[in-house]
Formats: sequence, C-alpha cells, structure tokens
Amino acid sequence: MISYALSTCAFGGVIDEMTADALRKGKFRQFELLFSTAPDGEVFSKFLQEARKLVNEGVMTFSSSHMPFQNGNNWDVSCTDEYVRKYIVANHIDLLRKNADIIGRNVAVHASGEPPLDEHPVRMVQICRTLEDLMPIADELDLTFNIEYLPRTCLGNSVEELQAIVANFDKKRVGICLDVNHTMDRYAELPDMINVLAERINTFHISDYDGVDETHWIPGQGIINWSAVLQEIRKINHNVLLILETDMQLKRLARKVDPVFALRQNERAVWFMENFDRLSAESAAFVIPGNN
Repeated sequence: MISYALSTCAFGGVIDEMTADALRKGKFRQFELLFSTAPDGEVFSKFLQEARKLVNEGVMTFSSSHMPFQNGNNWDVSCTDEYVRKYIVANHIDLLRKNADIIGRNVAVHASGEPPLDEHPVRMVQICRTLEDLMPIADELDLTFNIEYLPRTCLGNSVEELQAIVANFDKKRVGICLDVNHTMDRYAELPDMINVLAERINTFHISDYDGVDETHWIPGQGIINWSAVLQEIRKINHNVLLILETDMQLKRLARKVDPVFALRQNERAVWFMENFDRLSAESAAFVIPGNN
C-alpha cells in the first residue's frame, strides 16, 4: 500500500499562526519531521512545541523523522574517529528518546556528509557499527532506520553501497529511503534501482530533478520519468511511504512564501502522481492553441 506524507521542510520547518492555520485547512495529515542541525536550539524547540499542539489536535501525525545530517562533529554517523562516532551515537539516542512521543516509526539517516571517495571503505565499517549501536533504541522505541540514497561523494550514493550497509541487519530495523532526486544524472536508472532495492525500501523522498543538480522540485516540473518510477513503486508488495521533500524552490525565493502556497503545490503533486497515467496521456495528446 502506498501512502503519502509531507516533509516539514516544505514549509520551512516553522509553525507560526499562519502556518498552523494552513495546516489545519490543508489535506496532508502525515508528515516527516526534519530535525534541525541544532535540535535543542530555541527556534527549533519552539517548532517542536507548536508541532506537538497540532499533533494533539489531530492535524499532524509524524510517520517518519529525518535525523540531523549537517555539522559532522555532532551527527556524522560514519565518522572515522571512533571516539567521536560514539559521541554522535549518544546524540542520536538522546534526540530519539526526547522526542519518542512524536517521531513515528521510520527514521531517515544520512550515512555521511560528502567525504573523499577513498574514505568509503572505512566509513562502511563505521556506519554498520553505528547501526549496531542503535539497535537497542530501535527495539525500545520500535523504530526502523532507513538509510538514504545520497548524491555526489556521500556514502550510500549507489545501489551497491546501500545493499552492503543494510545486508546484515533485520529489515524490520534497517531499511532504505530512496531519494529519487539524489540519483541525479542516474535518474533514468530509477526504475531498475527500485526493482533491485524493493525488498528493503520503506520510504521514498519524492521530488523532481532538473538535469543539472539536486533541485527538489515539485513532481512534474522536472525530467524524471514518473510513469516508469510509479510503475515500479506500485509493484512493491509491502507498505511504502512517499514523502514529498520539495523545499529548494521555496528557499531560493527572496521573500517569505505563504504556507498555503507550499501546501497547495504539494497537494497537487500527489494528485498528479495518483493520476499520472491519465494525465500523461492527455498531456501527450494536447496541442497548444494556435500551434497546430
């Protein structure tokens, strides 16, 4: 079964009065909680406070959480310094425990920042050590850690690396989050990637690609072949969560965007994806008036 959620990055990870009103009136009820790089900071603490209010109102449910991934000294789970890695594991456990009431079962994890490729062998060892260290909290809180497909020189930038990372862990506790934008210039291979990784994929980060760099555009605005991608997603024989992660267009605007705009864009993106077969046929047959 396919279900949809919206990353809190889509509305900037801020819940002011205007955003709360938009969320109450919007169609999304499932969300992914994107943790700030400074989750104990005043701004993000205020966000969590407001988010909990909406959870209690029944407006929001967090079906997934995304662990911090910048500021490597605090969050780099494949850190090559073993002493620092253990400190980072402790940070993850503390953050999960403090927010156990709202985080949801799925937890998205970046396996690294953008290290040199020659660090990958040692980092493969370190990420597996970290996952082993996280298994007790996974059992305690009934969590599944989903290792994210990442771009460029990140650890987890290929099907083979993801398979190697998750191979020795129970799929109930360790799976994959396939970010379709992060495949970048390999976007045409997405259907094959999904087919190979299907058994381990629990979540997707959904957005579109512009053919140049990761853009996290609204689905339908880029060049990903959604017909082929959705066909493979629908073949997966267990529940998968499709998380709209579409913040970059809004970040690049030099002004505040009405949260209704962000929500409406993503709601229409889900409608587009759910009706893609019909819409793509109509689009292919459409002739621009005056251009026939």
